[in-house]
Amino acid sequence: MPIASAAEVVTAPTSDAVADEADRALYAIPTRPDQSGRIVALVTINGRGPFRFMLDTGSNRTVLARSVLAKLGLVADGDAPMAVTGINGSEEAPSVHIDSLDAGALNFRDLRMPVLSGPVLAGLDGILGMDGFAGLKLSADFTRDQISISVSRGKRAAVVYSVIPVEFLSERLLMAEGRIGRVAVKAIIDTGSPHTLGNAALLAALTKEHRRNARFEIRVIDATQTAEFSAIGTVPSFSVGPMIINNLDVHFGSFKIFKTWGIEQQPALLVGMDVLGTLERLSIDYRRREVALLPRDEPSIVQQRWFSLTH
Repeated sequence: MPIASAAEVVTAPTSDAVADEADRALYAIPTRPDQSGRIVALVTINGRGPFRFMLDTGSNRTVLARSVLAKLGLVADGDAPMAVTGINGSEEAPSVHIDSLDAGALNFRDLRMPVLSGPVLAGLDGILGMDGFAGLKLSADFTRDQISISVSRGKRAAVVYSVIPVEFLSERLLMAEGRIGRVAVKAIIDTGSPHTLGNAALLAALTKEHRRNARFEIRVIDATQTAEFSAIGTVPSFSVGPMIINNLDVHFGSFKIFKTWGIEQQPALLVGMDVLGTLERLSIDYRRREVALLPRDEPSIVQQRWFSLTH
């Protein structure tokens, strides 16, 4: 999940009629209870495409996959590197200049973006970060496998949704206030992460809080490719806004991204697609600074294990 840079973005105001057209579906990879899935948008670059870009709400920078360069007739410039920061580290990546990038109401012009390769981009042409989402609304329907990117009209979500207010931790990085038992938690909404991650400060606080509670369990798993120690803990109850998640598995570790965000000393949780992907719908309104959630009408066994809403 790369970290931000400035870019010129064109998001002209639209009428309701035009906004309705912008709300039309783009695309989403099917998400099922047994897999986290990815949210994918169809993108045109320099008038060509469509290309498949993963939507990553934990990324403040849009990234192009190296495999797309030949299709666009572009060459990465190693003399103009751009800093890219991920979960466990950072690197200087070559960059490329494009004239335009469009996805629904998201319209970049005169954009320089880093070029990356690797497993995270397998089957993808790039990562759509949140650098262009000011004033926009992102909606994902996981039952119909559809997404839309539209201009926010500033209206509150329908009453069937449960709304979570968020603040911007870094530009458009979404952070909500949550709790695990009596422990206050900073919760980051991250559609780019397949798993829910917790930092070391959260693990320390929970170990102290639940040291006599048999429902809080830690088991060590193999090290990641970046050789970071990690462990999985079953959290008895995590609440954020009206949402309550019971028996949630959290991957704990000394992930460097929490330090990059400046919250390594506070209990913090990165809410990934293992949670978000089991919803029926997810809507993020960057103008209103709200995340709206709608559970499935007929929860699967996996969903029944953890998901409930209070009103």
